[in-house]
Amino acid sequence: MKCTFFIVLLFFCTNILFVQETTIMVKSEGESPEEENYSKLKKAFNFIINNKPNEGLELSIEVLDFAREVDNDTLKANAYNNIGVALGILNNNEGALENIRKAKRIYVNINAYNYIIRSNNNLGVHYRALGRVDSSNVYFEKALKMAKQIGNKKQQVLPNYNLGKNYTYLSKKYDKALYHLHKALKLSDYGKSNLTTKGTIYNIIGDVHTNLGESKLAHFYYDKAIGYGKANGFLKILSYAYKSKIDLYEDQDDQVMLNSSLQELIKLKDSIRIITKKDLGKEIEAKYQLKENKAKIEFIEKEKIVQKELLEKSKVFNMFLAILMTILIFTAYWIYIKNKELKIAKDRAERLSQVKSDFYSEISHELRTPLYAVIELSSLLLKENVNVKHREYLESLKFSGNHLLSLINNVLQLNKVESGKMQLQELNFNLKELITNIIDSLEFALRDSGNKIILNYDYKIPSGLVGDSLKLSQIFINLISNAIKFTNNGSIEIIIKEIHEVGSNNDIKIFFSVKDDGIGIPKEKQDKVFEDFYQELAENENTYKGTGLGLSIVKRTLDAMNSNIQLESEEDKGTAFFFEIIFKRQSNENCGEVICMDELDLIRGYKILIVDDNKINQLVTKKVLDQLDVKSSVVGSGKDAIEIVKKEYFDCILMDLHMPELDGYETSKYIREFNRDISIVALTAASSEEVEKKINNYEMDGYVLKPFVLSDFITTITRAVNKTDKFIA
Repeated sequence: MKCTFFIVLLFFCTNILFVQETTIMVKSEGESPEEENYSKLKKAFNFIINNKPNEGLELSIEVLDFAREVDNDTLKANAYNNIGVALGILNNNEGALENIRKAKRIYVNINAYNYIIRSNNNLGVHYRALGRVDSSNVYFEKALKMAKQIGNKKQQVLPNYNLGKNYTYLSKKYDKALYHLHKALKLSDYGKSNLTTKGTIYNIIGDVHTNLGESKLAHFYYDKAIGYGKANGFLKILSYAYKSKIDLYEDQDDQVMLNSSLQELIKLKDSIRIITKKDLGKEIEAKYQLKENKAKIEFIEKEKIVQKELLEKSKVFNMFLAILMTILIFTAYWIYIKNKELKIAKDRAERLSQVKSDFYSEISHELRTPLYAVIELSSLLLKENVNVKHREYLESLKFSGNHLLSLINNVLQLNKVESGKMQLQELNFNLKELITNIIDSLEFALRDSGNKIILNYDYKIPSGLVGDSLKLSQIFINLISNAIKFTNNGSIEIIIKEIHEVGSNNDIKIFFSVKDDGIGIPKEKQDKVFEDFYQELAENENTYKGTGLGLSIVKRTLDAMNSNIQLESEEDKGTAFFFEIIFKRQSNENCGEVICMDELDLIRGYKILIVDDNKINQLVTKKVLDQLDVKSSVVGSGKDAIEIVKKEYFDCILMDLHMPELDGYETSKYIREFNRDISIVALTAASSEEVEKKINNYEMDGYVLKPFVLSDFITTITRAVNKTDKFIA
């Protein structure tokens, strides 16, 4: 019987024990308001670690309000840290992470390296409490790396200890566990705060050797823990060590040593209250286990006699049972054969589906690659000083490229729906900017058809919304393009207005309408316009057929967004499509604009490596970065990328995925073997499903689908580079 209770007790109690105090101490006799609040923080932290988290939380929030009023960064950081630790004790680990991150950001700004280390350690503890072991290990590794860089041996103890604990109880990687635990043990004599840690490390090393079946070494380290606990009066460490030894003696059937250890544990009970009635019951049960086992054996023997008598009396029943079993075996065999046939059919269908998916992916790549050059080069040229005639040619070229891209997106979107892969994303966006950008992109088509757009926008709608802006863009592109197609020398009205707030979270329901005064749709045909590949031919010679997918995609997309497309139309008077969608409200409506400006400022300071075997794509991507005032270098193969990254520093790599010899995925894999800090962003024309499945496996940090929207391009690079905090010595 393994000591499950004490392992759980050790594991979760030490989560609280080893969340480090990061309050910077000041003189207690100060008289200024700032010094008074430092004293309050110290008092609050004492509340927190002495099982009074609510009192500590309330006092820390009071200090935080004062710190904000006087703009004292150190006070703010310490208050945020206290709040984070208190929330962790109250099992609000998400809130704990948020506040400790705020504290860490301030410590980074004021170059408080020791407290950055402790913040990373605290973040690792709370990620562990959430069950996110990989994230927990990342922050412990950060803390350890920084402590080594600044030469602080005391600060290396807890990261090594925590990594050892993770590898022992969560990952079961005992070699790594022993490496970190012995490192922590060796360094644990630095600083009084590591006294308790040292005894706990002895116990955990004992657990590792127990799990490895190395009982002699396990006893050795439990004895070390007992000696250390007695010398320093650490009763919890003593209790755990004795209980662990009892389990070992029980497994070894060493009754003499088992009883001896039990006596020591019972004596220890008189000094502390950590041994509950339940635990004491288990000890008594262990002490008399042989007697109970003897009684169980006697009961089993009697039960066997009864069973034998019953079997003698049930021979006829067993014969019928054997016949029934035979029938069941033949039935099971028949089911097995049928299942095998079904599996073959299923595998064939999956292969066909994979072939279809690969086809769509390859088509996407082959079409988007030249489109990337067409659209981006025309956009770049339009920003330069060109004459009116050439501008008209370039606008026509860009419109044609965008139109072809829209058709490709429709076909790929149809494939997503059919394969059940359509997923909604929650993105922050500005609705007014989104609609304006769509109208601007269709300017050439509007001029060519002689139409004008009237935007009727409700400015009561918050500027910051949360929802799938990409799918909303595709809906509007299809609806407006459809209106232009069946309208000439007319007007198209777009109506966007807020209906009301929804639910307790103040979600917003918004009404959308696209109305034209074109040829209209006959009533008998209105139900057909949403079918795949259906086309209602216009009588006007200036219109064109299209693919017949636009309205079908709109309907399917809105169905996925829990909405419904409706239409009203009358021949020769026009058509109106309208629908409603519920969006969430951004917590800070202006954050999108602030983030965009900050990201644009940040990207100008980056040095970026472009890896692409296509010369035109190299030219286009470099031109885009040049216009953003970003330094960049270009290589044409994965092999060249590996060599240059070994020699030069880059903030980010824009990696093409489809390259001969060594593709983008394999190149990223090789780079990660010697450089785990550099950010790698896939710049690809392949379908997003293919990319999303593979970039995580190859440790890439994001992707941009060509042709891209410039703001998405900037945001993706900025987030990839800043996904982890970097220490600059």
